[in-house]
Amino acid sequence: MSDGDRCEVLVVGAGPTGLMAALLLRRQGIDVRIVDRAAQPTRESRAFAVSARTLELFASLGLADTLLQRGVIDSGIGFHVSGEWVGGLDFDHASSPDTPYRFILMLPQAETEAVLLDALDDAWLTVEREVEVTGLAADPDGVRVEAQEASGTVTTLHARYVIGADGAHSIVRHALDLRFEGAPYPQNFLLGDVAVDWPLDHDRFRVFVHADRIGLYFPLDGSGLSRVMATDLHARPDEHAAPELTLAELQSAFAEAACLPVTLSRPEWLTRFRSHHRVVDRYRVGPVFVAGDAAHIHSPAGGQGMNTGLQDAANLAWKLVSVLRGGASEALLDSYGSERLPVAQEVLRFTDRIFNAAAGQVGWRAWLRDALAPMLVGPASALDVVQDRAFRRFAQIDIAYPPNPAVAELPRGPAPRPGERAPNAQLTRHRDLFDLLAGYRFHVLALSRRRLSAVEAGTLADALARLSGERVATHLLARMTAGAHGAVERLERADLFDRYGLADEHAQALLLVRPDGVLAWRAESLDLPACTAVLRRLGALPR
Repeated sequence: MSDGDRCEVLVVGAGPTGLMAALLLRRQGIDVRIVDRAAQPTRESRAFAVSARTLELFASLGLADTLLQRGVIDSGIGFHVSGEWVGGLDFDHASSPDTPYRFILMLPQAETEAVLLDALDDAWLTVEREVEVTGLAADPDGVRVEAQEASGTVTTLHARYVIGADGAHSIVRHALDLRFEGAPYPQNFLLGDVAVDWPLDHDRFRVFVHADRIGLYFPLDGSGLSRVMATDLHARPDEHAAPELTLAELQSAFAEAACLPVTLSRPEWLTRFRSHHRVVDRYRVGPVFVAGDAAHIHSPAGGQGMNTGLQDAANLAWKLVSVLRGGASEALLDSYGSERLPVAQEVLRFTDRIFNAAAGQVGWRAWLRDALAPMLVGPASALDVVQDRAFRRFAQIDIAYPPNPAVAELPRGPAPRPGERAPNAQLTRHRDLFDLLAGYRFHVLALSRRRLSAVEAGTLADALARLSGERVATHLLARMTAGAHGAVERLERADLFDRYGLADEHAQALLLVRPDGVLAWRAESLDLPACTAVLRRLGALPR
């Protein structure tokens, strides 16, 4: 790095959020650089769960199978009170056919980062390490960034935009003087990546509560490696002054929570930590943005943190591309904060509720929780509607955005509506809609439940082809009066029409899906001129 270096986007921080943002921008041809003050990727990662929504994002990038090969598919969560199983979540009973990933993928954050680093390497982009950002200042062309290298050399980098994805202690957030309101949770925790020998299996996420103790078990690699956590009932006021965690201390605390004979061995990582719940007041200040842990931190309950950060990156990247390459209005960038800040606030409320219901109870409240849990959790576990709602909440697939510059405001009509996630649907026995929605770009879906003649199909296909380009893919999905047409996606079932609200046998619709998988606009007809106007406004087509 040298004085006067310039780029279009500088990403500060090479955790999951920063790596995802850099990859999405690089694949769209943006001149992006990514810096991190660490000398190498961390092996110590607290994030462990990859949600269905995040797997859908990785699938669109061609990386989901790589993650699945490295992780453990967990179909639910078991709850244990004082050593007795009382019920839990079984996502095999979740009736959510609109996603192919009806499970939680247990995968250490370091593995997720490794997949993204490999993808960046394939895109000829390298993380510039041991580069610590020390200050930011606006200049006429964007942002002037002061940084210090490992050698002590101070350099200046000029960027049109900066993304601060540099974690909970974000230098970028501090430089922007953003409020980061919240507080630490009162409980401290013990954590270890260890081998677990116990009477139970190593197949699923388990929660143990017993009086003032809570224990968590996460499967990572069968009996070879698991993550265990337990409340630290002897925490010191200053966690940094606490003695180093020993395997014996962790084993004693976890066994007490589980009320089971447990032997821990082969530790790969042992640590004490304390969770915080905080969120910024803004996601954007001029040409500078914050994302991931730099914008929101919360309890690890529910495995929401890393997934929320990755979706931050997916939401922001295409908007930057639209402004930098498509001539879209800067107002489009304001929608990043208006869409993602409420999500972060709701995630914080959700994880607070989970945390307080389990770990937040002590004394007589803990006794009451232990007494009532078997009577509440068991019957609720038997209800498929509970299983489905719980899965969709943990999976983050029901998040929706209100009308804004990136989401059209339309009269009420069939679901999914603009602002909602575009759901999956089976097209044939070998192909589904997500196969078509591959690639981080805009997708135009022309749906016709009414049967088309070969002439009609050809005319529509030609019109759609004129919208296709580097950032836009078009798809004609219809039934034919006879035979097949090369430009029409074959449909062997009605799943797509039913899931997208085309109930009438003559129904047609045109839908625009954003690169992050959210519906931007729809019409209950094949109104290509209107769709073209929206694509131009969103910077996907030349004006």
